[in-house]
Amino acid sequence: MGERLVESAARPVIVVAALERAAGRSVRSLAGRWRCGTLQHVGLRGRESEQVVIASLLDGVRGFRSGVLVLRGQPGVGKSALLEDAQGRAGGMLVLRAVGVESEAEFAFAGLHQLLRPVLDRLDRIPDHLAAALRRAVGVDPVGPGGADDRFLVALAVLALMAEVAEEAPLLCLIDDAHWLDDASVTALVFVARRLAAERVALVFAARDGEARAFSVSGLPELRLEGLDAETAGALLASRCSASVPVEVRDRIVEWTGGNPLALSELPSMLTAGQLDGSEPLPARLPLTETVQHVFAERAERLPGPTRRVLLVAAAEDTGRPAIVLTAAQALGGAPEARDPA
Repeated sequence: MGERLVESAARPVIVVAALERAAGRSVRSLAGRWRCGTLQHVGLRGRESEQVVIASLLDGVRGFRSGVLVLRGQPGVGKSALLEDAQGRAGGMLVLRAVGVESEAEFAFAGLHQLLRPVLDRLDRIPDHLAAALRRAVGVDPVGPGGADDRFLVALAVLALMAEVAEEAPLLCLIDDAHWLDDASVTALVFVARRLAAERVALVFAARDGEARAFSVSGLPELRLEGLDAETAGALLASRCSASVPVEVRDRIVEWTGGNPLALSELPSMLTAGQLDGSEPLPARLPLTETVQHVFAERAERLPGPTRRVLLVAAAEDTGRPAIVLTAAQALGGAPEARDPA
């Protein structure tokens, strides 16, 4: 994790205020719950290669080749925006959507219920024993043969139902925040994903990196989203400003945000026109909007106390030297292994 400590220390725009909040320091409270994701308000930039992959997946489905893709990346990097883009490209297809919700993560089959609810009226088209199992799993029938206790039958039912629906039109299933899906839904959907062939079905999942609850699947195609490059980040900044951003200002902001599109799109509202055009110096510590602060504070709050302490030291230490960070963290009671969850 040494390299990651250096990375964290170099990006106070992302971590300092979030970690202060997680450590119990005074930070402005945030009302409501924000689910990080869509960048529809600024459009997609710098994701041409990812868009090509998704377009190819959809073309394959239209040509009777089913497909699966897992999008992974940090909060705000554009996973949800790519799902929106995929839906916009899904002309002539039926689109089903679900979003993992933390408060529903312990409810078995809550994710399946959300995803399949629009097509549950087609259950009478699949074999009776599979239909009975899925009806019971999603609460349509509280009792009956088969059912939620037989998760194999439930998974088979999902596969059969999707194949049946895809007889009408190619089917695209978009699942955002997959790391918050309940385990039963994940098991069923991954079972389906591994058995798709020529059913005209596409499954696209989006999941955050670094969450305590991970979307752990193996054997499925993955696409990892990184921060934007300097040129694309500059264009994004310029789209949020009334004038172009000088290279030296752009480069500093990109370095501190890691090219994160959410941070880049939010930050201009917190800086003056002079700071953005280079006629005034940038602040020593770039400010956070409530949106960005909440996204990363939410993640930090789920980490163990000793781990948050190590990250807070990393964010506050300005040399970027892991040895100094670890020594200081140990002096505050953070054992070396406390860094591992981060």
